[in-house]
Amino acid sequence: MNSFKNEDNFTDKENNPERINNNGVSKGKNALDALHENIVKEKEKDLILKISDIYGVDYDEASEIHINYHSLRIQKMIEKSESLSSMKSFIDSNLDLRNLSAQVAFGQITENTCMDILIGLMKNQKEAKIKDRYINFYS
Repeated sequence: MNSFKNEDNFTDKENNPERINNNGVSKGKNALDALHENIVKEKEKDLILKISDIYGVDYDEASEIHINYHSLRIQKMIEKSESLSSMKSFIDSNLDLRNLSAQVAFGQITENTCMDILIGLMKNQKEAKIKDRYINFYS
C-alpha cells in the first residue's frame, strides 16, 4: 500500500532511530508534533514522506493529513490572537484557510507568515468598512 519507504532517514526528536523502528511509534497528533519540532520552512514539504511512513498511507493522503494538521494549528492560533479571535467567523466564511494551510505544509510560507497575512487582511477589511461608512454618509 505504501510505496514510499523513508524509515532510514527518520528519527525521533531525540535522534533515536531505534524508537521509531519498533512498534511504539505514536500515530496521533504527538507524532506530527514530534516531526515538526525545530523544523525549518524548507524542510516542511519533506515531512509528507515521513507522515506516509508513520500512517502507512500513500503520498496524497499523507499530504491531506499534513494540510489538516496545519489547518488545525492555524485555527488555534487565530483563536489565541487578540486581533483575529473576534473575526474568526468572518475568516472561516470568507477566507481560504485550506489554501494557506497547504502553503505551510509544502514549505512555501510559515504559520507565522500565515498569521501576518490574516492580520493584514483583517486590518484592510476594517479600514475598508470605515471608509465605506464615510462614503455612504457623504454621498
